[in-house]
Amino acid sequence: MEETILNLEKQLLDPIVRKSADKLKELLSEDFIEFCSSGEIYKYNPNDTFFEENVSFNIMNFTCAELTEGYALATYKVDKIYKEDNATKSSIRSSIWKLIDDKWKMVFHQGTLIK
Repeated sequence: MEETILNLEKQLLDPIVRKSADKLKELLSEDFIEFCSSGEIYKYNPNDTFFEENVSFNIMNFTCAELTEGYALATYKVDKIYKEDNATKSSIRSSIWKLIDDKWKMVFHQGTLIK
């Protein structure tokens, strides 16, 4: 399960996935909610995309634990690297994943800036 969830988290950081509403629909539950690092609360709209140009992400210290049958909690650190000036913002993140129709979908995410 841990490897599966890590791969799904990586997909959500992939620029190709982030700019495709259809690909995001495959990974996010209809009732997905995020507590953003900006302090805002985001509620998923199936037409939304999350694409940002000239950034890349590096996941570190990834762990995943089963909360109960069909639910998993992923925690990790991410460095968001801005390609233009090589600046980095780091955050700690947590995601709750739910098994829906034999597919893992993210139902909750929180990111907290650490630098």
